[in-house]
Amino acid sequence: MIELLFLLLPVAAGYGWIMGKNSAKNQAHQLNRQITSEYSKGLKFLLDREEDQGLEHLINLLEVSADSVEHYSTLATMFRRRGELDRAIKIHELLLKHPSLNEQQAATSRLELAEDYIMAGLLDSAEEHLVWLVKAGHVEALDPIITLYSQTREWEKGINMFEAHSELFAKEQQFKAIANFYCESALSENTPQLMRKAISLNYKAVRPLYELGLVAYAKEDYVKAIYYWRELVSQFTLFAPLFIDELAHSYKQLNLTHQFHELVSDLLEKGGVLIKIKHCQALLEQGHTKQAFEFLTDSLKRQPTIRGFSFLLQLMGDQNKNTKEVLNEIDKLVTSYIATKPDFQCQHCGFTSYTIYWNCPSCKHWETIVPSRGLDGF
Repeated sequence: MIELLFLLLPVAAGYGWIMGKNSAKNQAHQLNRQITSEYSKGLKFLLDREEDQGLEHLINLLEVSADSVEHYSTLATMFRRRGELDRAIKIHELLLKHPSLNEQQAATSRLELAEDYIMAGLLDSAEEHLVWLVKAGHVEALDPIITLYSQTREWEKGINMFEAHSELFAKEQQFKAIANFYCESALSENTPQLMRKAISLNYKAVRPLYELGLVAYAKEDYVKAIYYWRELVSQFTLFAPLFIDELAHSYKQLNLTHQFHELVSDLLEKGGVLIKIKHCQALLEQGHTKQAFEFLTDSLKRQPTIRGFSFLLQLMGDQNKNTKEVLNEIDKLVTSYIATKPDFQCQHCGFTSYTIYWNCPSCKHWETIVPSRGLDGF
């Protein structure tokens, strides 16, 4: 009898294991049925347009199962678009705590949570998560944290982040932002030497050269002003309207006007109507009136512009005293029309303004607002 009991022990153990396994399967099956049922309830609420109950149901389900991270991320995005930031934050916080997330899913959830915080105005909380991501080497956090520091005007934090993690930076827009952070910090602390750091960045920016030229010009250091602005106008001719008159004055103060004329001549191919007007003025100063007329009229035939037409009216009035008064009146009308048109436009979002903004008020991109071109532009 005892021997029989020993023989039956393995059978009993095997039966117990099978029963336990079946029991676990039944429990898992029961849990899946429960989750499916809860999903169905949530979806039914949504279909019946009882959105609040449906969304609340799905959020509660996240605490039971977070197997489908993408689905919940989509749900959180929907909350954010609806302006229900508290719910979006709740989902992303629950996701971030879930142990089953892999590294990339956790990073994505953290980034999305930071975006929620930014929209909710909880900037300190957003910064905490974005800094964590940058330190962990996640390049996707760079653009949001640059935008955040631009918004809070914390230039030093942005500069320190760049200097500590410069290997993560690759986009031109990111380098332009940091260059402007250096400029903003330099201007607020009256330390122009900081702007020289911006010049050495991988991508060239407009503002450091422009600001350094202004500093030199204000000190009547015309040699340095010419050095910075000549380099700037050669690289970014589109921005010439910002400083072309001051650059001409700098050359004049050093009795080097002929060098300015040579520079303008070199820029004709890529310059706008303002460069062409400067070239005409150079020809007039040299006594080549006929050549100036021919150059300007030919340019206007190929590319008509209001500013070019205005200068032509002035030129004709100066050459013909009998019609000068009439032409001046016409030019006043043209000038009034020009004054109604914005001088600057963002190349990224189309925002227009009458003054230069280094950071677009609309799309928040750096150095995308440029002097206008075309019929009404420069």
